[in-house]
Order: sequence, then structure tokens, then C-alpha cells
Amino acid sequence: MKIKTNLTLLGIVSCCVVSHTIVAAETNAVVELDTVFVNGKQDSYFEKSRETALKTETSDLDTPFSTSVINDTLLKDLKANTLEDSYDYITGFNRSGTNANAFTIRGMSADLTNIQTDGLPGLTSRFGSPVTANIERVEVLKGPSSVLYGAMDPGGLVNIVTKKPEAEAKRTIDVGYQYFTEQSKGGYEASLDLTGPLNNSGTVLYRFIAGGESKDSFRNHVDSDNIYLYPSLTYKPNDNTQLDVQAEYLKEDRKADNGLFVLNNDINTIAPIETYYQEPGDSDKDEGTAISASLKHKFNDQLTANVKLRSVKHTDERDLYESNAVSDDDGTLRRRNRHQYNERDAHTLDANLNYKIDGAVEQNILVGLTVGKEYRQFDRLAFDERGAFININNPVYTGDILADDPGSFRHWNLYSKALYLSDQIYVNEALSLTAGIRHDIQKGDYHLSFLDSDTVQDEEADSSNTSFNAGAVYRVNDSLSVYGSYAESFNPQSIPTFDASGDQLAPEEGEQFEVGVKFSSANERLNLNLALFDITKANVAEESDVTGFDELIGTIESRGLEANLQYQITDNLQLQTGYTYTDAEVTDTFNDDALGNVPGAVAKHAAFAWGRYNYPKSVLGGNVGASAGVTYKGERYTDEETSKRVLLPDYTVIDVGLHYERKNAKYALNIGNITDETYYIGGTNDSRIYAGDPLQLSLTASIDF
Repeated sequence: MKIKTNLTLLGIVSCCVVSHTIVAAETNAVVELDTVFVNGKQDSYFEKSRETALKTETSDLDTPFSTSVINDTLLKDLKANTLEDSYDYITGFNRSGTNANAFTIRGMSADLTNIQTDGLPGLTSRFGSPVTANIERVEVLKGPSSVLYGAMDPGGLVNIVTKKPEAEAKRTIDVGYQYFTEQSKGGYEASLDLTGPLNNSGTVLYRFIAGGESKDSFRNHVDSDNIYLYPSLTYKPNDNTQLDVQAEYLKEDRKADNGLFVLNNDINTIAPIETYYQEPGDSDKDEGTAISASLKHKFNDQLTANVKLRSVKHTDERDLYESNAVSDDDGTLRRRNRHQYNERDAHTLDANLNYKIDGAVEQNILVGLTVGKEYRQFDRLAFDERGAFININNPVYTGDILADDPGSFRHWNLYSKALYLSDQIYVNEALSLTAGIRHDIQKGDYHLSFLDSDTVQDEEADSSNTSFNAGAVYRVNDSLSVYGSYAESFNPQSIPTFDASGDQLAPEEGEQFEVGVKFSSANERLNLNLALFDITKANVAEESDVTGFDELIGTIESRGLEANLQYQITDNLQLQTGYTYTDAEVTDTFNDDALGNVPGAVAKHAAFAWGRYNYPKSVLGGNVGASAGVTYKGERYTDEETSKRVLLPDYTVIDVGLHYERKNAKYALNIGNITDETYYIGGTNDSRIYAGDPLQLSLTASIDF
């Protein structure tokens, strides 16, 4: 569990109460001075406006799609150091591994484009989940999202809304220490957040966030040393114009880790969670730089222009003895020597006009264009299949015994452009209709060469796709709405993926039907969401055993239910809960071993509950609070193929914590997985099975100065 207090009104409320009491005492002798202080008031977890769903500032009650938001308050309370730390508290999510996109949403796997930053693709890390030091909130749009956000898998979109400069000067330093009690390992983290105006008029604002960490994992030989920098500027000459410019720099250096293996597809044969199968010196390295800019100009009350640009340069390098296959007879694991260097450059521009029409029938029209260019380079410096062997129950590290045999060099140039249109029509005070359309065109070229031969392959391909969405919302009253919607997605096939005629295969396609109910009380303290969904992902390319060429046959269907409740019972107590039911199935495939099976990393039942209570009276001149959370994941398979998959058992993890705030300092003691439950978050086939964190103590301090 991750906890951190957020008592922003404490100083104001306390001062007001004290001042009022003293003044009253001076003017009326009968007033006593033992007034009860109003302490411990919490900021709400609820966010009324969710811009991601429609790219406009629209109330969630008027949105015909399901959204989830984890704001900065909840991120701090969860002690979520990375985005991944929050996934168990979002309905519809299942983790499948450790990479940035290692999760499923509503039964569908995710691509890197399913995670975006301020509405644009391009992460600065591949191996690690984004850190939360620069995250203001996380907005999750459930289901296909291609009409407004382009190519991606149909499960949903995770949009990271970054922190922006603020007009009020603030300086905060955060430090923390984590310790795995059973493994006697720990690590440190620290961050600095500075913001405020740069001139007297307040038209130019700045923010500078820096962070670093040095940590030992609970797994043997696995540690990491990472640094992050996030400088940003805002220019706001008037109330109608705002320009935001941000930069990101990330450097991550961690030990390579392929997780655990099992024998005979049986999780009961797995080794202790600390066991490590790579060589102690094997490494994963990430380095990324990004520049983002956003210009918003309001011409009048009806017309607003938005222009966003994001440019990312990223490199990652893996140098390891990669786990490959295990002998079920004696537990001998074959490893192969892999040295891989990758580069990615991505540049995206999105511009739109938002026009609001007032009158008997109100409209909110959005028209926009998106253009992008991406370069990918995969340089396999070494790849040796001969095998360096190790036993999964008694690993003895052998050192560098395989030569760096030459590998291959691949690169892609990908170009995209799109036009989109969305319209929200308020037919009357109760009924609103939404419809959207987008047309995408993609072109690309591919090159493959081998370092030890003259063999070369060059390919070109292009594709296009038109996506739609539509929805209706009926406002029963000011607090209750019901809705229904339809949405589509697409994701181009990788180049080259050709059919028997030599033509590039059409993109993967997704569609979703959804109905739901949303409730938000007048004071926004009680918020409920219930959604029923039915998603189909089609056109999954598979190689035919008959023709030997790829064909569009693979189909996955997922149906389910999501329920969310957020309730701020009092100023001092609030609760957040969620439940997900997912029934997913591979409904069409050449592979009889997978037909009718559940896809990997999909739990039929999942639930969470999180609560926080702040004691309303002063204790030793400060405030004391407590938090607790519980997450449950049902059984999940690591893959859809019967001969390869492993059934991971269900698990329940309980987190607790205490926090204390006095003046300008906040302190927290968190105990994650207090029962020390052994559990597994995901895996690939019978290999690369990843254990969840065991019991962990965390001490943190946040100081304003």
C-alpha cells in the first residue's frame, strides 16, 4: 500500500478557527477557548471534468463512454511511485509483466500507443513504467479510442496528464526509503518540485521537477539506478491564450530480469521468488528525451484552437543471457546470448478547433488533424542460440561463455496523417448525442540486413482506415445519467505482414458496444459508475498451415461489467472501490490449441477497495491519519495456448499505513503486502513469470520549504 497525506486546507482552517475564537473571546467573555479544531480535511479523489474522453472539457455525466481517473491526491495516498503501482486500483486492468505496456484492459492486450502523454503518443522509457513525479492525474478512457487518438489496441487509452507550472510559488522535497523485510534489501528515492512565477506580472511561470532512485529489488542481483528531469514553462499573456512548453529526460540503468520458469506448466514447481536466472552483470538500459508544446487560444466564447506537439528520442539496450526454454525432465534452462540496441524517434502534431453553438439546440463540434513520423531501429548486435545452461532450482552463474556472434539490423520509417470530426449535440436539457469519424492513412518502409552476410530485405507498405464512434446520454436529473455508445479502433499490421498475393494485410480492428449508468451527488461526495461492455478484436494476423502466408483470422471477444464507487463520507473519511467481471475468449484462430480459451492476463473477477481516515483533532501539534487498501485478482492464464500456458492462482494483497503532518512537513509509514502473500502478476507461456512485491516497509517525508 502506498500512502501520503494531502491536507491542503489544514493551515487555513486552523488559522481561521483560532482567529475567530480569539476575536470572540475579546468581545464576549462567555466564549470558551477550548474550541475543537477542524483538522484533517481531505482533498477528494473525484475529478468532475475528464477532457480525455472527448478532447473537450465535458462533465463525466455528459460523456457516453466509461472513464476512470486517478488524481494526484490518490496517487500520493497509494504511494504510487510508478504508473504501474496504480493499475490494481483501476477497474478492467490486469498486469502481465514489467514493461511499460505490460497490461490488459477489458480483456485486451495493450500496445505502447495505448499509453499517451497529454494526449499524444511517445514514452521516454520502454522497460520501465512511467514514474509519477511529473503526473498530475491519470485519465483512462475505456474501450476503442481511435477516433480521437489514432492507432491502438481496443481495450482503452491511458492518458498521462503532466504537472504544469503554477502561479503560486511552491518548493517541495520528497525523500523515501523502502525495505523488503524478508530479503533484507532496500532502496532510496528523492525528488524536488519547484514552481512559481518568473516575472512580476505572473505571465511567465516555471516548474522544475527532478527525481532519482537507487533500489535493490527483492530478487537476487536485481537493482536499479534511475534519474528523471522535468523542466517546463508556461506563457499566459491573457486569459484567452496559454502556451506550455515541457521537456523530459530519463536515464534508467537496471539489471536485466526475465522472471521465473516452471516445469510442466505447473505453478507449484516454481522456485522461490528471489531466484534469478540471468548473469549478475546483465543489464537493461533506457535513455529518453522528449519535448512537448501545447498552445491554446480562445478566440471568443464559441471558438477555441488547440495545437499540441510531442517529439521523443529514445534508446534502449539489452545485454543479457536471455531465458529461452526449460527441460521439464531435469529443470535445465537454456539461455541464449542476446545483445540488442534499439532506437525510436517519434514526432506527432495534433491540431483542432472546438466550436460551440448556442441556441435551441446546443452543439460542441471538434474538428482536427494529426500527423506523425516515427523511426524505429532494432540492432541485434549478438544473438547466439547455442545455449548457456542453468538449473532453475539451483542456478550457478557461468559468466560470459558465449561469443558475440553477429546479428541483424532492422529499421522502419512510418508516416501517418489523419482527419477527425466529433460532434456533441444537446437535443434538449436531458438528451445529448455524440458522433465521431476519423480517417487515417499510414505509409512505411522496412529494411533488414544481416551483419554476417549480404542478405538484404526491403519492403514498402501502406494502409488506410476509417473509424467511427457514437453515443447517447440521457440526464435523468442533475445527478444521474444513463448512456449507450459504440466505438471502433484500428492498429496497422507490422511491416512486413503480407498475404499470398504480396499485399500488406489490413489493420487489426476493434469495436465495442457499451451501456452504463453514472451518478454524482450534488456535492460530488458520492460518485457511482456502472458499465456493461462487449468488445471484439478482429483481423489478427496468423500464419496459415496450408498456404504458409499470413491471413486475417484471429478474433478475440470480451464481455464484462465494471462498477466504481467513490464516496467522501465526511471531510475526514473517504472510500474508493471497484469490481470487474471479464469473460474473454479466443473465438477464431488457426490454432486449435488456443480456440475457445481465455487470452493471457485476464482475470474473470477482480476487485479493490481503498480507504483513508484522518483523525479530526490535533495530536502533538499535528494531524494523524490512517489508510488501508485491499486488491483481489482472480485466476489468470499466462497465454491462450493450452500446451504453453500456466494458470496463475488468485491473490489478495492488503496494504496499510500511517501518516502524520505537522506544519510544513508530512511523514508516512507504509506496509505493503502486510500478510506477505506470495503472488504472481503475470507471465509469458511457462516462462518469464513475474512475482509481485513481498512484504515491504516504506518511510517517506515531504517537506515544503
